[in-house]
Amino acid sequence: MNIKDVAALAGVSPATVSRCLNKTAPLSDVVRARIEKVIELTGYDANHSSKQVDWNHNPTIGVMIPSLLNPVFSEIVAGIQQRARHFGYSVVVVDTQYERSREKQAIIDLIRQRVIGVILTTTSVEDNEALSLLREFRFPFCLVHNQSSDEPCVYVDNYQAGSDVAEHLLSLRHRKIGMVAGRFQSSDRAKQRYLGFTERLNKEASLSSALLMEVDQYALTPFDQTQWSFFDSPSAPTAWFCSNDLLALKLVNHLKSKGVSVPESVSVIGFDGMALGQILYPPLATIQVPHHDMGLCAVDLLFNAKHKAALSLARKLDYQTHFVGTVAECQPSIM
Repeated sequence: MNIKDVAALAGVSPATVSRCLNKTAPLSDVVRARIEKVIELTGYDANHSSKQVDWNHNPTIGVMIPSLLNPVFSEIVAGIQQRARHFGYSVVVVDTQYERSREKQAIIDLIRQRVIGVILTTTSVEDNEALSLLREFRFPFCLVHNQSSDEPCVYVDNYQAGSDVAEHLLSLRHRKIGMVAGRFQSSDRAKQRYLGFTERLNKEASLSSALLMEVDQYALTPFDQTQWSFFDSPSAPTAWFCSNDLLALKLVNHLKSKGVSVPESVSVIGFDGMALGQILYPPLATIQVPHHDMGLCAVDLLFNAKHKAALSLARKLDYQTHFVGTVAECQPSIM
């Protein structure tokens, strides 16, 4: 971090930053406060900076994702890296473990590493401190998976996808239906999938409300005993929609461990289209999302934002339904 970086973030000239630091000329309170905020944010130290060798010559894109353990985000990062390399950029990645409280610090850490912009997935775009920080300093960014009406983003229609899942389960005569979802406070995508799913189900007068179980989406351990009752009781749903494929695979594993046939007795549909789900038997029914293409598009949208290009800020990609394998028609004996 050098004086030019501080000046760029504060929206002033390096000479103005120098005058602020050395108190050699009067500055307005607004300008001084903005420069001081940038210095506090970045940890810039004029004395230390002048003595260190600057090794960061390669332009770098910062990437903030919720989890390094979820293969979905590995696919996105692979797409980002491929496109970034094409333009001669490097990529640095940080993860937040689905915790909103870590997002602001993650953005600060990336800015301190002098990235030219940030591609990120947040818990939610609503009242988000990390996004507020990027907006305040007009720092280029692009959202991935999160949907925004007026900011760069690449996404799929999670709401409609959830509705499509419900429509398919209803067409297979399932009437006892549930959903296992990542906690909504950690994933606005999971919430949109749930809303689309339940709105379609609620149009069926003969159905009771869908059973919902919120869990930690990043926990790779089996379901605990307090959660078993949701799946093992005689009145448990005959079909489950899971907000991501990792949860769906956990559920399939649990059902099989209890001797429940999938999909003959219980159907399971995931969301993401992970390759892992397709090499198992039966293959996981899911919503297939083009995660690699999301990464490619995000880099292009980030550059558009950085250069203030008069191009579309948002890119909605198509998903594919893959309703085979772990989903089947509900049998009359278990309806």
